[in-house]
Amino acid sequence: KSVTRQQVFTSVGGGWKGGWLEMAKNLVVRLTTPSGRSRIQLPETSNFGEFKAEVEKRTGVAATSQNFAWDAAGSRGVNGSDTATLPQVGITNGAQLFLVNKEASIAAQVLTKVPVPVDPEPTVPRKDAPASSSTAPAASSSGGAASSSASAPPKETKAVSNEDGKKPDPKFESFDCFLRNRRYDTAALPGSQRYVSAQLTKGGMIKLPPSMSIKQQPYRHVDTLSVINVPEMENFIGYWQGHLLEMGMQRLGWMYGYYLEDNNYDEGCRAVLEGIYEPPQEMSGEMAQHKEDPRKAVVDRVAEACGLECIGWTFTTLILDDDQLLAPHEIQRIARLQNEYSTDLHFTKYRLSKFVSCAIRPDPALGGTPSLNPFMVSDQCCAMVRDGILTESDDRKHCVVREAKQNELISDFLVEGKPNKKLLTDFFIVRVNDTAPKKHQRMFTHATFPRENRPQMPQKGAADLKKYFGSIPSGEPSWSQYADFHLLLYLAEAIDEHTAITIAEAIRDRKEVPEGAQTLVKAIAGLS
Repeated sequence: KSVTRQQVFTSVGGGWKGGWLEMAKNLVVRLTTPSGRSRIQLPETSNFGEFKAEVEKRTGVAATSQNFAWDAAGSRGVNGSDTATLPQVGITNGAQLFLVNKEASIAAQVLTKVPVPVDPEPTVPRKDAPASSSTAPAASSSGGAASSSASAPPKETKAVSNEDGKKPDPKFESFDCFLRNRRYDTAALPGSQRYVSAQLTKGGMIKLPPSMSIKQQPYRHVDTLSVINVPEMENFIGYWQGHLLEMGMQRLGWMYGYYLEDNNYDEGCRAVLEGIYEPPQEMSGEMAQHKEDPRKAVVDRVAEACGLECIGWTFTTLILDDDQLLAPHEIQRIARLQNEYSTDLHFTKYRLSKFVSCAIRPDPALGGTPSLNPFMVSDQCCAMVRDGILTESDDRKHCVVREAKQNELISDFLVEGKPNKKLLTDFFIVRVNDTAPKKHQRMFTHATFPRENRPQMPQKGAADLKKYFGSIPSGEPSWSQYADFHLLLYLAEAIDEHTAITIAEAIRDRKEVPEGAQTLVKAIAGLS
């Protein structure tokens, strides 16, 4: 049973901008410097000199002083004249370069921006009323993540200029915008904190661990999840609805795509979904659990050849009680994954994660039709899980702070100034917008090859290949005929990883698939 895009997706925050159409016209280079990473897009006809000029704008390193290499150690240099085209130098779409100049500073690209002039926000008159006192932040399943804790100081809200075209978000700032307004100081951010306990020793000095306030995070690392490959998501949901839901079984998948600047928000970040890999998993219980998967590394390398990376995961689940957004066990699992997929390559060296979690639940407002709910959890929650502060419990509404061991002192966690070991999940939730494009300019032109690791719908080898190619119009370019994420993953296993990567690179660059690879695939499929 399949579901339509209109049933599944709700467009939030305007239409999709950028994406694979932009990547197809431009050449994308991933640049790593001692101060961070940057994604550079230039027209395919650009030469090496134009590339250097763009790097100078991003990093502040003069074009004449730039030293590029293919490896982080700088042992394999990139050489070429300024008039040579990027492909002549060896720089192709999706290539990763290293700028080994120590003086590079990615921060310069945001520090030089002109501030947007804004008018003061008018005061909203209201009747006098006694201030309410509650230990929980307000939350709404339709309005996004929870409001800030009452113990947090009021945040100044700024209107965004219409000329700038950026949209304000009443709950969250983009992370880089948040940092810019605070002069890039990360020392006091939750991810920089360590929740270290103290041990009681007889006759010794005791340093009490400091108390910590639980607050709603005012920023987010990813502003929007764009599902550009809609048929891929529909197939995932359709399999769950048609084969698993009636048996009370759940499903999960790793989401692969890339990140773009989100022009709807000041310094915004957009994650773009292109494919979903479904690993071996245990599907019983409230959430599916992934098993050990030796193929995951191969999947990552094939995806990287396409210019993609693992941007998050999606999981199915049933409706939660009392309009909850995430259950406590979901919160902790998401935090563990964000910690696993975190990095300190941000120019401030602050460790962060852009790993998005997308919950798929039946929506009562839509008559039980599944809907997408993208989330992240706060840096504070990730730090608490990292340091073993939260414990598993039967509580369905609260994340619970563990009890101290014998002779151990742990921090008090304050909600509105009072110690509390039961923390409402809303404090930790960061809501991410979701969009689906009206026009499907996606990397993979097909999404029909049978999925991997589906017990009820196993792959059939050569028969699947023959059926797949029999349904593809012969007039399509060869790269388009092979542009199916799951076909690539199957070929990596059925033939070899090198062949799959060669085809993946042809799909990425929109070039003809080498004849040798086509001949090998057709021979396996029994096609002439």
